[in-house]
Amino acid sequence: MYKMTNFSNEVQTIERDLLSMGDEVLHQMEQLNDVFFAPNKDANGLIQQDEMVDKYDRQIHTSILHLISLQQPLPEELKTLTTMMRMARELERIGDQIVNVAELKIELDVNDLRPYVSDSFVGGYKEMLDLSTDMLTQTLEGMKDKSHQSVKKVEHQDEDVDALFFSLQQQIIYDMKETPEQIEKLAPLFLAIRYVERMADHVVNINRRLSENHELDRS
Repeated sequence: MYKMTNFSNEVQTIERDLLSMGDEVLHQMEQLNDVFFAPNKDANGLIQQDEMVDKYDRQIHTSILHLISLQQPLPEELKTLTTMMRMARELERIGDQIVNVAELKIELDVNDLRPYVSDSFVGGYKEMLDLSTDMLTQTLEGMKDKSHQSVKKVEHQDEDVDALFFSLQQQIIYDMKETPEQIEKLAPLFLAIRYVERMADHVVNINRRLSENHELDRS
């Protein structure tokens, strides 16, 4: 009985670390909204914050492997631990995409890109980020509540993110044609929107794993 209680406590500790990791990633995503369009936005700060995400990822993986080595889990427990490990890796990849966007801003060496792009792009980019951020917010709420009610809504939102991604690609092409002298500044934005689109994909993957784990708990 003691061993089982200890095992359960360790799992709860890992779950708390996973939620803390998710909250840290969410905080960083929220800061991306103005990274290209706000004077003096500190992109370097975002890169430094990723160290905390990586630290959580290492800690969660180490804790899970240590727990498995100490006590052989039941099949459903092993499934839960594996799911948490994979969810942590998805969050870590979102953190990597955030770093990629921040590094683009630094490489562009432009304080504010707003003078070089259309208002349509600015609005679409922010909407794309807002949707992706809301997707992660709902996912973290589902993790806290141990529910999977957000899965369908998140997947629908991901479709909206994809639609914005393709629309913004066309907008960049249009802006390039209108201001060919700014191609060097506009071209990296193709990568920026791709990174945001990938963030949303990782959130969808977390939701699907959350749903799978919930179905396992019910069986």
